[in-house]
Amino acid sequence: MSSDETSNRVGRAAIALVALVAATVAMAAPASAATGQGTAAIALAEHSKGRTLSSQGVKILAGSPATKTGSTLSLPISAVDPGTEATATADGWLRFKRGKRGAILTDLRFDLAAGTLGGKLDGEQITVFKLGGAAAVNSSSGSIALDGGKPRLTEVAALALRSKLRLARALKRGGIGAVGLTAKADPALAAARPVVSGDATWGVRASLRGYVLSPPAGTISLADGATASGPLTSPATVFGFPAASGISTRGLYGASDILLLEVGGSVTFAKPAHCIAALRFANLEVRIDGANSAIVVDTTFDEGAPCPDADPVTTEDVELGKLDLSGVSPVYSADGQAVTWTAIPATVTQAGETAFGGFIKEGDELEPITISVGLG
Repeated sequence: MSSDETSNRVGRAAIALVALVAATVAMAAPASAATGQGTAAIALAEHSKGRTLSSQGVKILAGSPATKTGSTLSLPISAVDPGTEATATADGWLRFKRGKRGAILTDLRFDLAAGTLGGKLDGEQITVFKLGGAAAVNSSSGSIALDGGKPRLTEVAALALRSKLRLARALKRGGIGAVGLTAKADPALAAARPVVSGDATWGVRASLRGYVLSPPAGTISLADGATASGPLTSPATVFGFPAASGISTRGLYGASDILLLEVGGSVTFAKPAHCIAALRFANLEVRIDGANSAIVVDTTFDEGAPCPDADPVTTEDVELGKLDLSGVSPVYSADGQAVTWTAIPATVTQAGETAFGGFIKEGDELEPITISVGLG
């Protein structure tokens, strides 16, 4: 590859990487601070006697967007951390009211690992309730749930509320009612990470290899660092293209991963007896991005003698094949430092049909591609 070609390729790669980084940053959210959706509900108990909140005339009210319907408080969940220290943030506020006296609890936060609900009571951080139930947390899907909790006032909250509301008797800490919660983190992307190693394994198309090597036999050749899984005289041999640069972003809570990978190496097919002086694929780029996933290459088609001679046609950044990720999931290893997509199906695009000189049609299958990368 000439210095000008290298410069142009680096420039195109830089533009593509900048665009991908911009999209990633717009969506990125750390696993510990994902937005989420869901609801927590507190069904309040009513007592006419004793030392509970309700028996001493204390009402618990809700402030928007939290609501109260009958004896049930509904708190919308706006943020979820489904990790080992699982938490959920609720919007709105709660007001403990007795007569003209009251205390307002804001910044509502469910700490599901500790089994508590806390916030700021008249501006002072405090844990108000023990939730009295075990939460179910699924860190992969980002979902959390608490069912059948029996909330109890903490000792410090019982003392604070008695003082603020001027209650005659010490509060019984139980008898609040029941609490439940279901929420899920919104799909999000983790921070983008650079690709520091890896390769793409691809054979272009099995029938193309077989055709080129069938009598009268043509040749398959590799250059610029590409490798072969076996002898280049065998149609079973596929090719390895070393990673040159790239960026990877892991999808969280149902979001799809994103990868832009530039690889080095080139492969050239030739069958002079059938007018193919050279069909070359170089500067492979693999884009994994949901429905926009594709294989992009630079192609050169040289139709030589005995056919009418014509100048070689080189086209840059041809979207040769469309990738189908619907049945392929990335596999992470080495504590998340490596990721592999195995045998991603690929089909020829309209642009790819032109690049193949029309003898392979749009919609035809390409060889599945396997991507393995190490991340920085």
